Amino acid sequence: MTPRRMQSPIDPADGNGTIGVEAFDAAYGAGFQAADDSPHAVECELIEDGGAFAAHRPPDESRPRRIAFVDGTLRTEARLTRTGPDGDVGTGLAGSWAAGAVLVTEDAPARFDRVVVGRAAIFTGGHPVPLPDHRGGWRWEPYAVDGADVEAARQQLQRLMRDAEAGIAEALSNEGWLTVLDGPLHGVRHRRGLPVIGYVKTHHRRMLAPDQWVRVPALAAGERSGLFAMDDALYGCYLRVGDPGPWAGPWAGIARVEMPSGIGRNAAVEAADQAAGWLPGFASALHRDARAPVNLTPIAGLERHLHHLQGDARLALRAVREAVLERNRGGRTA
Repeated sequence: MTPRRMQSPIDPADGNGTIGVEAFDAAYGAGFQAADDSPHAVECELIEDGGAFAAHRPPDESRPRRIAFVDGTLRTEARLTRTGPDGDVGTGLAGSWAAGAVLVTEDAPARFDRVVVGRAAIFTGGHPVPLPDHRGGWRWEPYAVDGADVEAARQQLQRLMRDAEAGIAEALSNEGWLTVLDGPLHGVRHRRGLPVIGYVKTHHRRMLAPDQWVRVPALAAGERSGLFAMDDALYGCYLRVGDPGPWAGPWAGIARVEMPSGIGRNAAVEAADQAAGWLPGFASALHRDARAPVNLTPIAGLERHLHHLQGDARLALRAVREAVLERNRGGRTA
């Protein structure tokens, strides 16, 4: 599915029909969102401990001197509809995304870096529809995806965010920062030097054989599973970064740590041990973060900053409504 971007000027009489707007609200998902019989299970092969499941407790590690935490946020701000002259109704969305980094060093306060923010209007049906720029400074890049499912539009918004995250992570790693990317290592090229570490908080599918998978929640805080080969490009392991409390589900507090396989198996085992030794030191506190401990403190702070830069969701919805109203009136103001 290849998105297409529209850069031509707005033509009020372009035959795209009438655009409608509906409010939309989204929340963070739970840490575990897949059943043991998920059809998306992949059953990766453990490459430590002779293929048997074992818990590893690496010694506490001093955190690296220079760490970059990279994350992104996205927000669907309005559902869109497009009603054509024949009465057929298509769907879409208007939303925003942001990405950036927090740089943590030994001798200076943590600081934000490489922050970017974007907005998009994405329609299904393979045909982009540009919205007029809003007088308040709101602007949406037009995109289209094939098919009729609005979920494909949401995935395109996520791709825009992920591509920005990957670019930031690659650049920082090339500059010598040990880089932790919040999320899977999608779009990060193979590396043989200093790796970009993926930090995945949500588990959508079973990735080990059933008898091994059921033992992951038994990991204690600071313990990791053996390393497993996810595919030709990645190694991974599970790590419990902290104690989520007696009321939490069994997978709360567990993250998947990913590393490019290009660094080699021995280096990946060493990197997994080191990460398991110092990552728990960044675990968030329950009284400050509802997603504690798995949401790392620098990432939580970055998320708050990015959400602020995305602007007020109510103002964003109003701007979409006013832009759609202007477009439907043929560019005339009220």
